[in-house]
Amino acid sequence: MAYYDLCVQLEHSEDLDKFVDIAGKLGWKGLGLVLPVKEMRKYRESVRNIKGLDIVLGAEVKIKRPEDLRKVVGKVRKQVELIVVYGGDLEVNRKAVETPEVDILVHPWGSTRMGLRTDPGVNHIMARLAAENNVSFGLDFRDFLYSYKKDKTRLLSFLIETAKLIKKYKSPFVITSGALSPWDLRAPSEFISFGKVLGFQVPAIKQAISDRIITENRKRLGSKWIMPGVEVE
Repeated sequence: MAYYDLCVQLEHSEDLDKFVDIAGKLGWKGLGLVLPVKEMRKYRESVRNIKGLDIVLGAEVKIKRPEDLRKVVGKVRKQVELIVVYGGDLEVNRKAVETPEVDILVHPWGSTRMGLRTDPGVNHIMARLAAENNVSFGLDFRDFLYSYKKDKTRLLSFLIETAKLIKKYKSPFVITSGALSPWDLRAPSEFISFGKVLGFQVPAIKQAISDRIITENRKRLGSKWIMPGVEVE
């Protein structure tokens, strides 16, 4: 199985080669490089020239008004292989899982850098909608790794609570590093251990770090794709 870390953010362009080098050594087949839409053109050529690792360009979607989400997503859906919505606001979280064009919702509970919610930002209705619309919950390893004391305890409880909803309603999910630098990357085996702590079985964890989303989205971007399960021969 090919393992992909689908939510990596490049804070410094000169780090790209180091990301690729370390990710390959750790055992990753591909990385999802999540960028603001306006920065994508700058990286497209660099990504094409990379050998040995599959770099997937993803659109970073951050909005304040939930009614703006569908418009923003609609503009980039045909341009990228991955759309990642950054949550935290309850209504934005809800709108993200209602929108089939969204691939991953990350940080529904906020973040330790920007401030955590007092709840996980996810409920049974959202978990059911995510399952219906095939929107994955992103379980971010970096935030947990670098959090301390009360934040770590709260974040772990949010992750476990969300994991329970994912299992109950069969919502898709991914486990990601959320890496901001090459040194934030971790091996697939560490993600498997992290997933076990959250209560998932190994087959589900392996699926959560697979190329499942990328394979489907590349089909959608192809000329033969009509709708899920229907392609032109």
